[in-house]
Amino acid sequence: MISSLKKEIPDILDGVMQEITDPKVKIQRTERKDVLSKDVCSVQTTFEGGCQTTLVLLADVALMRRMTQTAIGEEDVAAQDVEDFTKEFLNVLCGKVVARMFQVAGISSRFCIPVFCTGRCIPEHATCECILNYTSAYNEGVQMLHLSS
Repeated sequence: MISSLKKEIPDILDGVMQEITDPKVKIQRTERKDVLSKDVCSVQTTFEGGCQTTLVLLADVALMRRMTQTAIGEEDVAAQDVEDFTKEFLNVLCGKVVARMFQVAGISSRFCIPVFCTGRCIPEHATCECILNYTSAYNEGVQMLHLSS
């Protein structure tokens, strides 16, 4: 990854996260590191092409459930609904990240289908380039990890 883009990645990720998160959910970036509860889920994807990196979203299940409820407009959501929503959330986020990387540095990339898992699933042997932490008004947390191989 070219150095000018490497410096921009945290701002790109944060801008997109703020843009696509429903205002009703009210997440905000924080410097706190202990934002996650013990009940978390993970979704990740790998970027290929001009930018070879991995993006991992770790989130409190309660937050992703609430975001799913808000998105589909129903109180009763199944675990599969939460998983599907979480994967689609990362899909949308990555699509906008790829577009911004192209605008900023002219780098063309694509990303793989997001993979969901219950718990904390982070690829082994990866170097963490940056971690963005977010909390909601209900003290639910999200961490976005930008990893390189």
